[in-house]
Amino acid sequence: MKSLVNILLLSALIFSCQKKEKTEEATTHIAFEKERATFFNNLKAPAEAAAQLQATAAEFNPGLISDPKNYANYANDEVKAAANLGLYLADLNYSVAFKQSSSTKDLFTAAHDLSKVIGIEQGILDFLMQRYNENISQNDSVKAVITELFDKSTAGLQGTDREKLVGIAMSAYQIENLHLALGTLESYPKDLLPDDARSQVLIPLFRMVLGQRQNVENIYGFLQSIADPLNPEKNPNYAYYATAFEELIGVYQKLNVDDKIANNQGVELMNDAVVMELHEKVKTIRNKIISI
Repeated sequence: MKSLVNILLLSALIFSCQKKEKTEEATTHIAFEKERATFFNNLKAPAEAAAQLQATAAEFNPGLISDPKNYANYANDEVKAAANLGLYLADLNYSVAFKQSSSTKDLFTAAHDLSKVIGIEQGILDFLMQRYNENISQNDSVKAVITELFDKSTAGLQGTDREKLVGIAMSAYQIENLHLALGTLESYPKDLLPDDARSQVLIPLFRMVLGQRQNVENIYGFLQSIADPLNPEKNPNYAYYATAFEELIGVYQKLNVDDKIANNQGVELMNDAVVMELHEKVKTIRNKIISI
């Protein structure tokens, strides 16, 4: 009789543990689906950030873009390839916005070839390359091809076993957009315009940098959902990007933006030490991405 009671108790315990595991798995799955939906639903049109840079009337700065000649060095590791694909996509938009056909051609080749590594179908890439070559002299048509390449490399992988790489690509894409904007703010000529006029030009760009916080948080949520905290080496570098974006959010949180904007202190905010810290954090993450 005692043995029977023990067996029943053990069975109940096993059933309870199995039920708990299934509940936890279901909760994790629901959380992942929510983060995935938020991430993919909020992918921004690729030309938005570049258009705001172009609107400042700043000159194209080739020193801000990632060297497209290095792309082959990233092709042997899919995470590295995904990250640098994100950088090249952001640089492509920047180059097209400023109608820099020479750098656009090199950047398109780099992004095209790294897209192969993360799993874009060869037929799609061949078609896009053909369209690009046919329209290379027409800036608007090239922009449309690049937008399609962006879509295929991001939303096109949603729901596949490659979608985790999109999180890495968009992390780098976000970092490069911030790098381009902050680099433009930093290098904008001091003597091109009177101080008031200069501020009027740059404050919208600075607001764009501040407005990227929500994108950073969306990407961070998705990165967290695909990382395995019990086995960080399972997906090399995913844990790094999640941590880096968590730290980036921490810097954003230190910016006392609303009060300063409300008190017409936008110019002071642009020179704030925390903004310098944000720029340094972006540079650190970017240097990690492009390191060979």
